[in-house]
Amino acid sequence: MPKAVFNDFMTQNPNCKKFADDEDMIYTFNMLSQDIFLVQLLEASDFGKPAISPIVTNIEHVFADSGKPHANTLDDNFTKQAVGLMVKTILEPFGYSVWKQKDLPKSARAEKFQSASVYRRDITKTATMRVAKRIEEV
Repeated sequence: MPKAVFNDFMTQNPNCKKFADDEDMIYTFNMLSQDIFLVQLLEASDFGKPAISPIVTNIEHVFADSGKPHANTLDDNFTKQAVGLMVKTILEPFGYSVWKQKDLPKSARAEKFQSASVYRRDITKTATMRVAKRIEEV
């Protein structure tokens, strides 16, 4: 199973169907799925922090662009919860599942999110993806 895609999120969360054509939500999912962001989500979780801690401001910026109309807003709890469900979908192929909810650290400088899920590797789940770090001569 490769990386999760937006359609996986929609399939796993039929209650989020109102976001099916939402440009901000699709962009957010694709942004979170990029390797650089994925590594940060996983590393934050491995250190017992809410997964979105290092990138929450990136998420908030997507919805803060005053130069374009937004179908949804992060002032709405359901939209914030949907972003959390995206993270869940994105981290599943790595064998991670929700461990607990935790307040975001002040250092995250979040304006719209107060808390988020901390994930950890679930040994009962089979991972189909992994992050491979290696040292190479240049």
